[in-house]
Amino acid sequence: MSDYFYLFSQILEALPTYLLNGLLATLYWLADSGAALVSVACASGIAIWMDTGAQNRANFRPARSGRQGQNTSLDARTAQIITGVAVLFWIASQWGMGAPVPWIGAAMWGFGFLVLLLVRQQETTTLWNVKAGILIYALAVLGSRLYLAYTAQLSPEQWAALIGTTESAAKVIANTRSNVTTIILWALWLVIPLGYFAMLLQQALLTPWSLVNPLANATEIIQRYRTRQ
Repeated sequence: MSDYFYLFSQILEALPTYLLNGLLATLYWLADSGAALVSVACASGIAIWMDTGAQNRANFRPARSGRQGQNTSLDARTAQIITGVAVLFWIASQWGMGAPVPWIGAAMWGFGFLVLLLVRQQETTTLWNVKAGILIYALAVLGSRLYLAYTAQLSPEQWAALIGTTESAAKVIANTRSNVTTIILWALWLVIPLGYFAMLLQQALLTPWSLVNPLANATEIIQRYRTRQ
């Protein structure tokens, strides 16, 4: 029995260490995958709330000749599919990259979700701009990674036939990679994200909000004017 008590006491002594290591491992994993989780969460919110409303409006058939309006028989999910493609493409393009690119993308998803929550005018256009902007950024990230991976494999000897000597080729490769890398960093860190944020902000401020009901969409505002409410 003493052996069992000794083993049990050892387990109790080691338990806090195991729990602490497990907590630290979880925190490290969340830190590494936090940007992807935020992106997926925002994309899920867009697919569940915004895409559903936009798709229902697209599927709706207006009333004709005294008949009531109704949804079409075609139960399309185009809006949700586009959101799924955008988030999958973004997760794949930023996978394994260090900060700040993954967190910039997560901020773009979060800002897009916030704008879609607050802006009720031109919802379909804003929804498309959010997804298109993130897809463009994902393409830029993927293209930059492919370029840097390809040029890293080129040796001075491969360039020597075009430039002349191996020493000259090495200098040209180093200067070219340095200049292009600087341009890529400026584009990924500032130019494309700021353009995305500016586009959505302009979209949010394009149409004045209703002074009676700021959260009303265009259909509700038109209905209010028609019924003089």
